[in-house]
Amino acid sequence: MQHALLVINPKSRNGHSEELTEATDLLRNSGIEVEVCVTESPSHMASCIENYREKKGVVIVAGGDGTISSALESIYKSEQTLAILPMGTANDLARSLGISQDVVAAAQAIVNDKRERINLAKVNNSYFVNVAHVGLGVEVTRELTSEMKKYFGVFAYLGAFTSVMKRNKSFKVQIEADGWKESVRAIHLAVGNGRYYGGGNVVDDDSTLLDGQLNLFCLKPIRWWRLLLLGVNFRNGNLQKAERVVCKKARKISIKTSRAKHIQADGEFKTDTPANFEVMPKAIEAVVGDMPLPNVNKD
Repeated sequence: MQHALLVINPKSRNGHSEELTEATDLLRNSGIEVEVCVTESPSHMASCIENYREKKGVVIVAGGDGTISSALESIYKSEQTLAILPMGTANDLARSLGISQDVVAAAQAIVNDKRERINLAKVNNSYFVNVAHVGLGVEVTRELTSEMKKYFGVFAYLGAFTSVMKRNKSFKVQIEADGWKESVRAIHLAVGNGRYYGGGNVVDDDSTLLDGQLNLFCLKPIRWWRLLLLGVNFRNGNLQKAERVVCKKARKISIKTSRAKHIQADGEFKTDTPANFEVMPKAIEAVVGDMPLPNVNKD
């Protein structure tokens, strides 16, 4: 690797300026020419990536999962390689890629230049890489504030979850996944592409970014205190035998709700229901960490 475009979300940079400077120095001292783009908006970030012509370089996104998600379409369509300097709260894609949460250590992974082709997911016309949510997950994201994430880190997700779960309302959803159909009442539905979401929760205990599948889990109405008891299952991804949970693996998933509901993915609003999800196997190349990625179902 001779060259890299470093795309920086100035909001994510807060609290990471010193580490970012050290990481950039490490890249340059390792012989990588670094071109910096401090983004002013998602459209500006897309323009920076699309105008980057160094095909043997990489696009380094310095930010959190939301920033990365906003960059995915441009990286995919311009056939660039993705690298990450994790500067968000959850940094779930970095976890899925085996990238250290330490910014300088993540820069060393870029220098090491180990790469894998990973799945990308799409909901309607929007791309995502971790998990898309309807229901409870959307309410948790709405409850989170930048101040909460700044001061409490990943624990902010637990606080937001506790705050919204008592008032969360159920909805009717029709699900179709590779020919399988079911209609249920639910309080939460998620479709996962990566392995981690929500600050280290596992989508499914054998989910990976290499398996070419989506993982759906749908939570039926349940008393809030029983939902708390499922916390360990959500954390570890052991949901297949959990009470009041529907799980399904598929390459394509469609959902329809009784009323249009917002869909958020990677912490950002993407679209509304009805929605079609599909996995795009090995869609983009990404720099990964030294630890091998989980590879349970790789073809």
